Amino acid sequence: MTARDEPSPLAGLDAVDWSLRWDCEGAVDRVPSLLRQLWTGSSGTVGELRRRLAPDHSLHTCVAVRDATPAAVPFLVRLAQDSRTPKRGLVLDLLLRIADAVADGPVETCFGRWPEAWLTACGRALSRTGVEEWFALLDSTRDGDRRRDVLRLLAIGRWFDKGGLMFRLWQSVLDASDAGHLAERLIGLAYATRGRARPCDDADAWAVELSNWLEQRPYPSSADTGDAVSIALRHLPGWIDTGTVDALADLVHDEPRSGEADAPRTG
Repeated sequence: MTARDEPSPLAGLDAVDWSLRWDCEGAVDRVPSLLRQLWTGSSGTVGELRRRLAPDHSLHTCVAVRDATPAAVPFLVRLAQDSRTPKRGLVLDLLLRIADAVADGPVETCFGRWPEAWLTACGRALSRTGVEEWFALLDSTRDGDRRRDVLRLLAIGRWFDKGGLMFRLWQSVLDASDAGHLAERLIGLAYATRGRARPCDDADAWAVELSNWLEQRPYPSSADTGDAVSIALRHLPGWIDTGTVDALADLVHDEPRSGEADAPRTG
């Protein structure tokens, strides 16, 4: 099958009842239209999608969401994964913006409603859409920033998964090709153990450190990465035995890391 023959990332778009999916500007018909325009390469559509799906909240320092946001997430995932998508990097940025809103949890009402149900639906969509494609990208890309983006999406999606995604993340740790990839995946796996957003307390400080490392631009220094790995090794899933954790620590600290030398983001 050639790229031209592959299914469209918008397959199923017409099966969604958009008449019940209000966006953040009060419309019910623009989001599916904009997704189609995005796929065909029309300019300006990502900016309008951001305003309609995940704008800045008008009163608080957070992102607003509405009915259309979770409905659009599966299509944004597939668009971000498809090499044929124009402005693919901008689509990924929008998807990460929504994922980070999910990670932050509900902060304030959106359009007269507490947004927890919308954010939960976004998280579930992340946990169910294109998971194996994300892992394939994690293995294939030489872009260290993009790998960390993928790990953020997988970790946040894991909070809404029933368990399989955590074990898939663990398998990716075991499959890491070098110490740099191992470090990234250990950090992603540990961040995935945090679970859904809740009122912050001192116990969450470690998760904030890992989140900051995953989001940092440019690629973090070896010292910053070493600090994040040390935190991650203390917060791996409890079913990983101490001997295995010690062996992972030896592997990740004894070899040179390759992540920060990878190619910059493209596409």
